Amino acid sequence: MRQQDVFDVIYTHTEGEPLCIIHSGIAYPPASSILEKRKFLEQNYDWLRCALMREPRGHKDMFGVFLTPSSSPEFDAGMIYIDGTQYSHMCGHGTIALSMAMVAHGLVRRGNGGRTTIRFETTAGPVTSEVANEGPEVQWTRFENVPAYVAAQDVPIDLPGVGALRADLVWGGNYFGIIDLRGTSLRIAPENSPELSRLGVIAREQLREKLAIQHPAAQHINNLNFMTFWHEPTIAGAIHKNVHVFSAGQLDRSPGGTGTSAMMAMYEARGLLKLHQPILTEGLLGTGTFEGCLIGETSLNGTRAVRPTIKGTAGLLGTARWTIDRNDQVGAGFLI
Repeated sequence: MRQQDVFDVIYTHTEGEPLCIIHSGIAYPPASSILEKRKFLEQNYDWLRCALMREPRGHKDMFGVFLTPSSSPEFDAGMIYIDGTQYSHMCGHGTIALSMAMVAHGLVRRGNGGRTTIRFETTAGPVTSEVANEGPEVQWTRFENVPAYVAAQDVPIDLPGVGALRADLVWGGNYFGIIDLRGTSLRIAPENSPELSRLGVIAREQLREKLAIQHPAAQHINNLNFMTFWHEPTIAGAIHKNVHVFSAGQLDRSPGGTGTSAMMAMYEARGLLKLHQPILTEGLLGTGTFEGCLIGETSLNGTRAVRPTIKGTAGLLGTARWTIDRNDQVGAGFLI
């Protein structure tokens, strides 16, 4: 008999997009920064990322977060986001769900008057959540994301079967290549998922070849992982319907939090959205919306940026205690 690795997790979804919250079982290096914690995970616990995100415990489109201790008193916790292939700097649907789960499960002390503030650190920068509850019921999260800005506009893209289009490169907590599908026959719907996934990866590779990417205030951020397709909404009151394609072609089911941040920055830069003007955004499933708003402007090392907030709600799916035998090659995780 040998000692097994055991981890407790919480499962949620935000408008259909899953989240696996890994909140126990890891002893992080004391006094380490959030970047040092991510490096520690990459070097020592990447096997856990694979085991929980991939089959047989997860699936191709699983998304997760390591909930870490804070590195300084100005924060309450850290968030390090993952999927079956890599790490992400930030995630909005995850922040909504994690914030609600922390309040519901007593992982943070509840605030007074039905409002709890949680100060997170991420590899994208500081993020602050406001979580609402009425008695025992946790209702929603609104978070202020890292500042968003437009890095490039109207970059030519050629999508097979669709034609010549243009993309904007926008930072919203992750870099997004944003493509307007209005005027094309391609629709954002679950039945078109294989084509959206395929074209998203093609478009991302074209943008990577055309653009040099570097965050103006964070040297470690220089990668493009997300592509966004958008067109007219199908939900009354929404400003658009969009889908975010990332990593190995996964599709975000939710309207997207960092994606909504990027979309608002794109709209504002084109004069289509004003500061303090709230909007609703619709995701792939067409079943719900996120509320976004730009609450001000700021500077990222001399580059003008806007301050986005995102509001949404998430549902609890369940909890699990996973036992992982690292000698089990299949149980270690696989992708098909």
